[in-house]
Amino acid sequence: MNHLCATLLLFCSSFNMYFDDERNDFVQEIGVCAVEYNAYYTEPEQRLPISLVVAIAIHESGWGTSRFALEGNNYFGMKTKSEDPEEYMIPNENKKVRLAKYKTTCSSVYAFMDLLSKSKKYKGFREKLMTQWFLDEINYGILIKTLNKYSKDKLWRKSIMKIIEQIEVK
Repeated sequence: MNHLCATLLLFCSSFNMYFDDERNDFVQEIGVCAVEYNAYYTEPEQRLPISLVVAIAIHESGWGTSRFALEGNNYFGMKTKSEDPEEYMIPNENKKVRLAKYKTTCSSVYAFMDLLSKSKKYKGFREKLMTQWFLDEINYGILIKTLNKYSKDKLWRKSIMKIIEQIEVK
């Protein structure tokens, strides 16, 4: 299967690197963490597509420039129930929300990938993904539709698809 071989290839050849700024570095940093997660913590048929993980990080963190990315390595808008102020940040516009802080970029990526890989909310995502791996044909549009509970933004799915198209090698 192509996805098994793709995991073993050098990551830097996986994306179009036509940005002439730090965006290339951001794609690489998130992507390397995602490849590590897939290699060490998942079975081949359950591996999350790297482009999808990177695209969501780009969208949710504004290419790693958001306050939450900079102050807490939170690239995915991940919430927490922790009561420890050292482990969360509070958005200015919603004092009731607690966004998780992470010690490293990879710990943020791993937490996001754990969420998609294990949460009951994303069971449909995992089922579609497994079918697509079996057929050796990843359809991001279908996968993104199953993530409708991830964001309340009506344009979220369209934005994620546009980013994937921008970073994926054709």
